[in-house]
Amino acid sequence: MKTLLSLFLFLMITLVASQELPPLHNYEPSLYHAGNQNWMVSESDDHFIYVANNKGLLEYNGSQWTLYKTPNESIMRSVKAQGDRIYTGCYMDFGYWIRDDSGRLNYTSIIEKTKFQLQEDEQFWDIIVKNDYVLFQSRSRIYFYDIESGEVSQIAQQTEINKFFQVGDTYYYHVLGEGLFQVVNKQPQLKGSTDFFLEETIILMFEYNSKVYLLTQDAAIYVYKDGNVSLVGSCELDQKITVYSASLLSDNTILLGTIANGVISMNLRGKVNYAINQGDGLANNTCLYVYEDSSKNVWFGLDNGISSISIDSPYKIYNDNDGNLGTVYASYQSDGILYIGTNQGLFYKKSDEENFSFINGTEGQVWSISEHNGTVFCNHHLGVFVLSDRTARRLDNTIGTWQLNSIPNRTDLILAGTYKGLQVLTNSNGQWQFRNRIEGFDISSKDIIAYKDLVYVNHEYKGVFKIALDQEFKKLKKLEKIEELGKGIGSDITDFKGRIFFSKRDAVYVKSDSKSEFVKDKELSKIVASGEYTSGTFIKNDGYLWLFNKSKIFKINIEDINGSYNIDSIPLGHELRREKIGYENLTKVGPKNYLIGNSYGYTTLHQNLDNMLSHRVYINNLYSLDKNIPTNLSLKNPSEVPYKNNHLQIAYSSPFYKTLSILEYQHRLLGDDEEWSAWSKVNSTELKNLSYGDYTFEVRSRVNTVISDNVDSIDFTVARPYYLTSVAIAVYIVILILIILVLNGFYIWYFKKQKQIALQKQQKELELKSLTNEKNLVELRNEKLRSDIEHRNKELAISTMAMIKKNETLNELKVELDNLPKTVASKSLKKMLDKNLNSKQDWLTFEEAFNNADKDFFKKIKELHPSLSSGDLRLCVYLRLNLSSKEIAPLLNISPRSVEIKRYRLRKKLALSRDDSLTSYIVEI
Repeated sequence: MKTLLSLFLFLMITLVASQELPPLHNYEPSLYHAGNQNWMVSESDDHFIYVANNKGLLEYNGSQWTLYKTPNESIMRSVKAQGDRIYTGCYMDFGYWIRDDSGRLNYTSIIEKTKFQLQEDEQFWDIIVKNDYVLFQSRSRIYFYDIESGEVSQIAQQTEINKFFQVGDTYYYHVLGEGLFQVVNKQPQLKGSTDFFLEETIILMFEYNSKVYLLTQDAAIYVYKDGNVSLVGSCELDQKITVYSASLLSDNTILLGTIANGVISMNLRGKVNYAINQGDGLANNTCLYVYEDSSKNVWFGLDNGISSISIDSPYKIYNDNDGNLGTVYASYQSDGILYIGTNQGLFYKKSDEENFSFINGTEGQVWSISEHNGTVFCNHHLGVFVLSDRTARRLDNTIGTWQLNSIPNRTDLILAGTYKGLQVLTNSNGQWQFRNRIEGFDISSKDIIAYKDLVYVNHEYKGVFKIALDQEFKKLKKLEKIEELGKGIGSDITDFKGRIFFSKRDAVYVKSDSKSEFVKDKELSKIVASGEYTSGTFIKNDGYLWLFNKSKIFKINIEDINGSYNIDSIPLGHELRREKIGYENLTKVGPKNYLIGNSYGYTTLHQNLDNMLSHRVYINNLYSLDKNIPTNLSLKNPSEVPYKNNHLQIAYSSPFYKTLSILEYQHRLLGDDEEWSAWSKVNSTELKNLSYGDYTFEVRSRVNTVISDNVDSIDFTVARPYYLTSVAIAVYIVILILIILVLNGFYIWYFKKQKQIALQKQQKELELKSLTNEKNLVELRNEKLRSDIEHRNKELAISTMAMIKKNETLNELKVELDNLPKTVASKSLKKMLDKNLNSKQDWLTFEEAFNNADKDFFKKIKELHPSLSSGDLRLCVYLRLNLSSKEIAPLLNISPRSVEIKRYRLRKKLALSRDDSLTSYIVEI
């Protein structure tokens, strides 16, 4: 058992070896949707990254990868961005790509254009641009392409060309077994033919401080001069490595891309700065190409994927890949020694050392490290340790301790917050030791402050307590819970520049000397608002108060003059910090350089960020989304967008590649809205249901808090809908004119019609009036006629009655005469009486009177019954006058019986049935 423990301690002491590395970012094939192998990398003037991939040319604009397949579907081996062209080389072809107006790259084959004959199965592994020429290197030839004339010439080599180099304005290539050649006027000149050049594989050739250096496949560095070489240094790693690619970086270090050993950074003497392999997060251990862009990002074309690091990043990341260090809860730097407290114990390293060493006896959880009165303390699960010269001495009788706090005006005493309340440490004869436990308070005291003559203790689940102790800090005098502060997980309490701060979710409360109570601070409460809250942990370091939330770290200072806050923010979010929530820790380890502990090690941060964040933004594509199918539109001279396709998408990006930075975009559409949108990480915008008209779309970006150097814009026009085009408007005008003419004609017709109707109405009214008058006249006439008829009827009746009376009288006289003796006188009188009784004159007079009263009767009855005799007509007249047979008899000078017979005969002539009334029939005629 002791042997195992000793072995464990030995491993803990010696094997805590890792590195502070620049941030690493990996791009897997599943992300860029192309082949695994990436052979060469280049950067364009607009800072886009181009990669020669197994499947073709990869373009990365900072937001999106785009694959342009090799025209002949072969492996693309080389790429070089120069001006507005991207030169590429592949199997049996080389040429260039130029961006069209829609933002996409189009390929032109130089071989097809010039009809130049290549060797069988020739591939092109490198491209170098020299003034007006582009040089393409295959294994057996170097081709010169004249950019202006388009002509192609060559240097042929019988033996395989190993590498092609550009050193300043001079160009070399190396052939194993033959030597080093310089290209002069398109011709090779042998410059090195010693055994070194015949046998060694040269990977890199570069100039530094007016000297030319060579790097070989086994990571040895030589100085080259006049055909000879001298060894400068070699990689100090013990293991054998095989270098496949390399590059001299802007910081004058060399980055090696190896086969199976990842990438290695070293200086010209071979001293290794760091090494990154798959265990450190590199996507693959075989590096086919190393390239540094203009922003000091280094790109690795790997056998499986792409990786990049930022050599000037303000961040360095220490990943405890083997788990020897553990989760970092505390750190402290003192006298050139960096202490790290983790869940596995206390570790240290000197500033000139790379690896951490374990401090014996500190196994277990470290909660905090702090300095008080010139002594560094480690607050541990086992108690309090005093640190001195990389050793730790545990103070007897101390128990699990969260933190220490100095007692105002008492340099000989320190207050300790422990698992079971408060303890007091004392300095006796220069040695710190346990003195006493505060009786009467046994609540776990993770967060404590000694402020003036009071002690404040915060407990996440119980709240904040205000404690008054006696002058000797031995006894509890008064205990009070501050109810108005409440409680909260992740809450904390601290003092800073004469104020007490308490924080929890949604609120920070502050108490100053001038106030008797805690008051909610609106400005600081915004930092811990619900959407951004992680914990309320305060850190006092480097003369500042530090506070963390989801997206940023805040450095807070209080102005001495007016007491206002001066708040700086560092845009490093929780996901990137990876700290243990509630146990955030930060320590100054150098000028503006801070160490932030996390669950996997720690991150160092150099606060001078802004000068590294300069960047530009570019609009990449304009799409018309017809039925959600994107169609590329021109960026340089945008054609009119049809109104039916007024659903647009604009894609943009900032080619900013530094890891652990927050890149956001903001846009606006002039012609629709002058206001900038809210900042967003989304790198495209959809514009829906645009009205017709002219628009200008503007976009800008920001990295952390630094806004892009430019605002990119694009002008476009949404065409009028078909029903508002010039032709349509002309048609509308014609139709409108026609409508006006029709309406005018209609109105003229209508008015004429109305006038006609009015005239007709007036005429009808006149006619009606005339008819009314005529009717009235007719009525008057009829009335007069009726009056005349009545009068005549009266006359006729009088005449008839007179005739009847006369005839009756005459008949009576005739009867009386018949009774007298017959004499001549009586006979003469009788003849006279008969003559008067049968007088035609009476009848004529009567007939005339009757015709005046009933003019049409004779006409009608004669038309109906032309066979009637005059006697029949006479009888009909009397019947029409509604006279009885008795009344008719005297008029006819016959007996009533004879009248009946006449009536009977008349019925037959009139063809009346027995049921028909003769009188009614004659009256109705």
